[in-house]
Amino acid sequence: MGSSEHAACAPRVHAEDRGLREAAVAAGGTHVALLEATTVDEWHRSLSGTPQGRCHYVSVDDTVRGATASSGGGGRAVGGGVFVSVLERPVTDPTAPIEDAFADASGGTVVVDDPTFVLADSDDPEAAIEDLASAAAAAGAELHVGLPTDVEAAALVSRRFEPADDETARAAAEVGLSYLRATDPTNFGYLRQHWREARRGLEAVEMSYPQAKQVHATLSDPRTTPRTLGAALRALVELGALGVWGDTVAANRYDLTAYDPERVATIGEAIESLAD
Repeated sequence: MGSSEHAACAPRVHAEDRGLREAAVAAGGTHVALLEATTVDEWHRSLSGTPQGRCHYVSVDDTVRGATASSGGGGRAVGGGVFVSVLERPVTDPTAPIEDAFADASGGTVVVDDPTFVLADSDDPEAAIEDLASAAAAAGAELHVGLPTDVEAAALVSRRFEPADDETARAAAEVGLSYLRATDPTNFGYLRQHWREARRGLEAVEMSYPQAKQVHATLSDPRTTPRTLGAALRALVELGALGVWGDTVAANRYDLTAYDPERVATIGEAIESLAD
């Protein structure tokens, strides 16, 4: 893979197709698109501009309608700097087309229109999404993904990647809360009740890696206990708004270097709008 001369932005998730398509061409350079939710022809026709370099379209399917495809080696050239290939499900290594496309190039964009397949086809979904991000970063390319239609996949991707805009941030918060409510109703309930107090404690504590009891100690007239506050903090970790420091056998130490106040505010807005 060519060495990077470009500083790629952090991976971003998009709730709207329009934003995803605009991001695909904004950076110029080589463009790689892994397409599971749309066809190669549809994607190519709908791009709002023309990338400056080569385009590698990868259909995550058994066939590519309207185009000739190959299954490896960077794809088959179909003219105009466009290469088309196929990845058959299950996809064991979604990074391979990225590495092939950037073998002699650096800088550009990688788009995955719906990364649900990346997670569903892997024994370790979190590692798979990290590998995807690492492959794009190694190529000096921006990574942009669509917000998955699958709730579990959407929650994982939203936790790892930055929302591209306010609309995506709100959609990601809503889907994250829906997933948390279904899988961890206890922590969801404490977050719903105490998210404002959790935010107040996180903004008051002066330690970088506090335990819940140390966050709690900063609060005046708290409605929480260290235990219930800890449950709310763990929910924020699950929603990607807060980190956990290392692996400990004792109480969690929360990583405030990964604290995202804007995401917490958006989560709070989504909580306040819940109907029941």
